[in-house]
Amino acid sequence: MLPVCVQTIFVRDLRAATAFYTGALGYEVKATYGPCIAQLRTGSTTLVLQELDGAEAVEGPGTVLCFQTEDIAAAMRSVRESGGELLHETPQRCPVGVFASFRDPGGAVQQLLQFDPP
Repeated sequence: MLPVCVQTIFVRDLRAATAFYTGALGYEVKATYGPCIAQLRTGSTTLVLQELDGAEAVEGPGTVLCFQTEDIAAAMRSVRESGGELLHETPQRCPVGVFASFRDPGGAVQQLLQFDPP
């Protein structure tokens, strides 16, 4: 079983989205990663706001669940063998580790995430 470790919300304007989630919903900014990613937290819930740019912005905002794994290669094989479509042939780097996006059989895009060792 792979637990959901983070929920990423893709936004068009990081500053406006951060103001909304902190002001309206009570989240606190816990970390930022460059100019386009903010990690927010309240209680035990973590949200990542990621600003889209260029071609990504055309598809528009959306929400992605990140499923934590200790072995991303094995998790990618499992997704493929179970009917999912991998959107990356190899894991992609991100500020906290590596990820691989996939489309489930219903068409929803989600991600596998393997954190770097501490």
